[in-house]
Amino acid sequence: MDVFVARQPIFDRNKAVVAYELLYRDSAANFFNSEIGATKATSILLSNSYFNFGIEMLLEDKRAFINFDKVLIKNEVPLLLDKSKIVVEILEDVIPDKNFMTKLKELKISGYTLALDDFTIDYPYKEIIEIVDIIKVDFMLSSKEDIKKIIKKYSNGNKKFLAEKIENVDEFNNAVSLGYDYFQGYFFSKPIMVQGKKIESLEISYIKLTNEINKEEPNYKIIASIIESDLDMSYKLLKIVNSYSLSSKVNSIPHAVSLMGISELRKWASLVLIGELSFGKPTEVLRLSILRSKFAELLAEKSSYKSKKHELALVGLFSMIDVLLQKPLDTIFSQLRISDEVQMAIKLDSKSELFPIYKLVIDYEMGNWEEIDKDIKSLKILRNIPDIYIQAVKTTDDIVKFIKE
Repeated sequence: MDVFVARQPIFDRNKAVVAYELLYRDSAANFFNSEIGATKATSILLSNSYFNFGIEMLLEDKRAFINFDKVLIKNEVPLLLDKSKIVVEILEDVIPDKNFMTKLKELKISGYTLALDDFTIDYPYKEIIEIVDIIKVDFMLSSKEDIKKIIKKYSNGNKKFLAEKIENVDEFNNAVSLGYDYFQGYFFSKPIMVQGKKIESLEISYIKLTNEINKEEPNYKIIASIIESDLDMSYKLLKIVNSYSLSSKVNSIPHAVSLMGISELRKWASLVLIGELSFGKPTEVLRLSILRSKFAELLAEKSSYKSKKHELALVGLFSMIDVLLQKPLDTIFSQLRISDEVQMAIKLDSKSELFPIYKLVIDYEMGNWEEIDKDIKSLKILRNIPDIYIQAVKTTDDIVKFIKE
């Protein structure tokens, strides 16, 4: 049985990722299979995330929000886990009894952070409300009026509030103004169009480099000249070339360009462009762009799309360039030399031959588990998709650290 472990970022008010919620899926076709029950679901999730995947790889030094049902809490399962690494989420349908409350109090005294999932204004169990540290409010399940009432009624003491299903910047700003502390949803991946925003000169130099490198017959002298004209770009090229195990020192930018070769230069230029454009933006935008890129590339290698892996990597990497530049995709593509197939795939145009792989990447990211089963069958990918995803996560973490150094 394939084990699907999904992670969803949780942000603070500064749009920095502070945690990930880990969710369990028992197969590509089921959205939290209710037949196996919450107890077994969480047990399998913990088993796989800790022992098969490695929780550090999934969390990247962040905390994990994990659902625990009544049985698991009564059996003290959370006590087996590092309290500094997890937040114990109590399911909203748990009916508390004396023994359950005793175990919750023990967790609290032991220093575990407790969260109450899918809270609504009519939630009946005051004893649980009083003991939890975080109340999670689903903005799609509650009315605007109830969202306000919840925080006014329970915002006494040190309790924190997490707004779930925040899908655009307006919703995020509204939740911030109401006093919510944490935010979960894909609001960060939506572009904010700024009327008349110009592309900065620094951005232009990176775009010039990308355009020259992506020509059918790129000119190495022009590439070296563009890089030499930018101190920051020169430093980044020398940094990556010097990370190779070379027998002799690199003596010039043209020398470094010739050592890398056009294929590696294309990868490097795309990465530094995205890294440069991500300055001042939430790190998760950079992280997700690179994760999509590596996931698409690795999936391509395990399918009939192997010859298209570089194009698919570019699709993933540039998939959020409208968010980074705050301009419409058509405007950006008029200035950036990338193929029509790549452009179409980024726009989720099913006519692009690259679309099927990229669709699987997005379906996995969004937790569209019913669609994933169809995607896998049509692509005839035999390897375990979660293994490929975890490999992409690890590579992404390494790249982000390298870029941010």
